[in-house]
Amino acid sequence: MMDYLKQNLEQQQKNLKVIYTLMITLKSISYENEDRLFSDAEDKKYRENFQLFDRDGDERISFFELQELLTSIGYIYEEQELSELYKELEDSEGQGIRSDALFILVSKKKREQDREEQLIEAFKSVDLENTGYIQSEYFKELLMTMGYRFTEDEADEYMKFIDPKNEGKFLYIDIVKKILK
Repeated sequence: MMDYLKQNLEQQQKNLKVIYTLMITLKSISYENEDRLFSDAEDKKYRENFQLFDRDGDERISFFELQELLTSIGYIYEEQELSELYKELEDSEGQGIRSDALFILVSKKKREQDREEQLIEAFKSVDLENTGYIQSEYFKELLMTMGYRFTEDEADEYMKFIDPKNEGKFLYIDIVKKILK
C-alpha cells in the first residue's frame, strides 16, 4: 500500500510539473512563424483534399469550398466565425484562399488540439475524484509542495487565475480553455 501511495505521489509530482510547464509555455506561445506540423504523408493528403475542393482548379478555394473542406476534416465553425476566418486567410487579390494559408490554419488547429489534450490529461491526473473538478486548496497545496514550488504569495496569485470567484473548486476544462486563449 505504501509503495502504491508513493508511486501515486511521484506521478502527481510529474504531472504537476507538466501542468506548470504547459501553462507557462502556452501563455507565451506565438503562432506567427510556426512551421507546419504535418509529416510528408499528411501534407500530401491535405494537398490532395485541397485539390478535391478546389473545383475550378485555380489553386484557391472559395468560402463555400472552405466550409466543405473544414467540415470534411472535422472542424466545425459557426457561419460568422467562418466568415471572419475566410477574410483573414483570403489572398490579397480577394480571389479565395491559397493552400499554404489553409495548411497554416489547420496546423495551428491541430497543435491547439494536441496541447488541449495534454493539459486535460495533466489535470485529470490530479483530479482524485474523477469529477472534472479540482479542489482549490488541494491544488494550491500541490503548487507549493510539488515540482516547481511556488511561494504562498505566488500560489495565492496563481489561484486568482484558477479560481477567480474563490468557489473552493474549479472545473479544469474551463482553465484549459482560458490558458489556450
